[in-house]
Amino acid sequence: MKQLVTDGDYTIKVASGGTLTIDTGNQIGQLYLTGDLVVNGAQTNVTSTNLSINDNIIVLNAGEAGAGITLNQSGIRIERGSLPDTQILFDETITWNDPVSQTVKTGAFTLIDEAGGNIGLNVRSIATGGGDLFLINAGTGVISVSGTNNYEDQVTDDDDIPNKAYVDVVVSNQVAAANFTRLRTGSASLTEIVVEDFETTGLPSNFKISVDDVNNVTYFANRTELHDLRITGSTIETTVSSADLILSAPGSGSVVIDDQLQILSTPSPDDASVDPSAPTDGLKLYVKTPGVGKTGLYYVNSSSVQDELVSKNRSLLLSMIF
Repeated sequence: MKQLVTDGDYTIKVASGGTLTIDTGNQIGQLYLTGDLVVNGAQTNVTSTNLSINDNIIVLNAGEAGAGITLNQSGIRIERGSLPDTQILFDETITWNDPVSQTVKTGAFTLIDEAGGNIGLNVRSIATGGGDLFLINAGTGVISVSGTNNYEDQVTDDDDIPNKAYVDVVVSNQVAAANFTRLRTGSASLTEIVVEDFETTGLPSNFKISVDDVNNVTYFANRTELHDLRITGSTIETTVSSADLILSAPGSGSVVIDDQLQILSTPSPDDASVDPSAPTDGLKLYVKTPGVGKTGLYYVNSSSVQDELVSKNRSLLLSMIF
């Protein structure tokens, strides 16, 4: 092996703009440098088929003195022949929200082509070290599974993430098959709708509406109970026995009856009294077997005076007699 030994520095110099070639001959030889290699110039080209580097870390943008990358981007560019080149870059212009500190930070890795368009990333797993994974923490973007084959049908495991189509199908099926018996809101006092069926409770089927724990309306198959009123067909009555049914027209209005008024005879099916008790105010009209007055229409007033109203003919006859 030939050796050239010199004292001090050694310079090989060619003409300005010339080329220095180290030729190992027809056989592929090797060039060894036992020290550090410093290359000065604007560009370094390595045309070997495979490049092996033993260094654990490759430093790009070395010597940067500013706060961040002065040119905003640093990374690796991959040529793709006739297709647009791709780049793995760290971009200082990208801002994102740190979900832990809830602060806006700058700089993030991005995969783009030479025109700036985003490109895909094919991975099977993303590890977070046990922390939460935040996706799209700014803007109005969505996570999409477009391109998959009926993704909603593949959601079968408890840990699978459903998409909108899956939720729509599940909700639709649940609603179609559901038997909701109660809809409620409130805590200290409930406002609710309750549905009860004879086949389930053994009691008459009904539909109840309660407001602030007060049952205001109950619908049955044959009647409706509204507050303290019961409406059965064309009959209106109180739900509480012996309670008064009051018809009132506030202000200067009147209770108007636009038809015949029929009063049934006492006693009634649920009141055995023939003559009602005296009212505390005004008078009561009622009907029973006609007496001397021949009308059968009686009254009792707040003074406990009770008598029968006399018909016109009966009144004339009695006036002639007396």
